[in-house]
Amino acid sequence: MKQAAMDVQQLAPAVDFYGDTSAWPTSELVHCEKLVERSALHDWRIRPHRHNNLTQLFLVLDGSARARLDTVWQQVTAPCLIIIPERAVHEFKWAKASDGFVLSIHANLISALAQRVEALGAVFREIVVVDEPPSFQFVSELFAEIHAESMGNRTLKDISLECLVRLLAIWLARNSARQATTATLPGRADRHYARFVKLVDEKHILHWSVAEYAQALGITPSHLNAICQQTVNKSTLAAIHERLILAARRELAYTESNIAGVAHHLGFVDPSYFTRFFKRETGMSPGEYRRRSGTFNAGNAA
Repeated sequence: MKQAAMDVQQLAPAVDFYGDTSAWPTSELVHCEKLVERSALHDWRIRPHRHNNLTQLFLVLDGSARARLDTVWQQVTAPCLIIIPERAVHEFKWAKASDGFVLSIHANLISALAQRVEALGAVFREIVVVDEPPSFQFVSELFAEIHAESMGNRTLKDISLECLVRLLAIWLARNSARQATTATLPGRADRHYARFVKLVDEKHILHWSVAEYAQALGITPSHLNAICQQTVNKSTLAAIHERLILAARRELAYTESNIAGVAHHLGFVDPSYFTRFFKRETGMSPGEYRRRSGTFNAGNAA
């Protein structure tokens, strides 16, 4: 009997909080708890999930984990800092008694940071694992203060938490290899790129052309391409394809849809073209990628 196809939402559901479907536990934009608290409740195994409006940071002070971050398995070992942006699928197999902090930041606060200084919002956009972070004692103390503030009920708590998160963002902007060494007030190009990223996230399965994205932004295709080259050192088309491949990898790793079904869901009329596109961009066929991902029986799904 053929298994019913399952989508990413079923196998990697969008949940409100870390590890389960419990509601966001506070009215504030920031929440911080000890890693052991929720991981131990789930026997140190956090199933695949994602968050639509939360970015999470894991400061691992002790222990280790096998972490799957948007379909890629990797070993993470203390001390390290993990950044998981909203909508990125992730799961963990923690070593027992691992310790640290889990910091959840609502999208509204990150958006406010980006509006003020684009570089501060940018540090939360990509999955990053920072091994043995520089100034580790400082960032450990900063997380501890965020945790104390989050758990307490002191006067001006909201403002304090926002200021502490801003300080953390500054630290990340200074120390992440992906960020510039200085933060500047956002110019028009930065704002265009931020809007472009949001549009690609919303429209990638519609296969918009570069011209359509440029028209939606009110600029020319050549101007958009220059912005992408300046900001992330890649062409507009490469950025569009990168987002489509990310969606394809998620479908292949986290669903049981056959290859034709994945192609159809991602807006490809011809499954064979999808296969050629995927192989050109990744160096392997969709079936080979699924076998390597190890999530499902590729023979049954092919």
